[in-house]
Amino acid sequence: MADRFFMSRKIFPGTIVITGPGADSYLLLAEDEAVMIDAGSEHGNIRAFAETLTDLPVRKVVNTHSHFDHTAGNGWFDVVYGTEATARSGKNVMGGDPSLYPLDYEYTIVGDGDILPVKGRELEVILLDCHAPGNIAVLDRTRRLLFPGDEVESGQVLLLPGYAEVPGQIHSRPAATVETYRNAMLKLRSRADEFDWILPAHNGTPVDKSCLDTLILLAEKILSGEITGSRDCSSPSYGRTASHFPNDDAGYRRAELSGVSLVYCEKLIFDTDYKNADALPPATRLHVMSAETARQ
Repeated sequence: MADRFFMSRKIFPGTIVITGPGADSYLLLAEDEAVMIDAGSEHGNIRAFAETLTDLPVRKVVNTHSHFDHTAGNGWFDVVYGTEATARSGKNVMGGDPSLYPLDYEYTIVGDGDILPVKGRELEVILLDCHAPGNIAVLDRTRRLLFPGDEVESGQVLLLPGYAEVPGQIHSRPAATVETYRNAMLKLRSRADEFDWILPAHNGTPVDKSCLDTLILLAEKILSGEITGSRDCSSPSYGRTASHFPNDDAGYRRAELSGVSLVYCEKLIFDTDYKNADALPPATRLHVMSAETARQ
């Protein structure tokens, strides 16, 4: 059955969260179509399940970023939106079996400030570029909702390097610095009068937009040295058994403040630290696995 992998619930008028293996996805009901944000990590047909929830056609999906727990179901859709950086590694099955997934699709490239062509629901692309290369948030101007992918969530925000874009590549890009992340959150906060709720892809939704202030303050305390974080990066939703958990020699820390958490590399605090970033060891086991499953 197409729906045996998935569950759904309506969280706002015209907005449904679909949960299954991997990231949460969102079904947005517009005037004459419905649009998905992210496509989960299950090889089951998430589009077929979404079509049981509405009489509107479901042809389009928007990827917030390239990680395969957000992109695995892309091939079920007729149109897949993503940034250029997302397109470079969105088909990397990250150690999985590529024969299980529909990977015969092409990206329609979008960029910062673009408005997606969805009648009756104005969706703006906001480039953040921290959690993953080319990571975006989608601002639903019509319903006043923000979909940030993994850049904001209630479990922890992970600043890990980019996964392989070509075979054999361990890090396609070093991890974002804390300074870069702080600036991305300032960018979102500058738009905070345009949305009421934040709808992340992991660890619960919705989230109050006041968390942006806390994330900014946490980043600033790391930048000032007031908070250095713990070498224990684990949480109830992120443990050592996870393949994307930092290796012991990778220099990662977990900093917490008033219910928000940031997992970051202690060697990449300021943007000026980037000059030595290419010499850093592999961040996680998953980065090594992904080097073998990257596609040209």
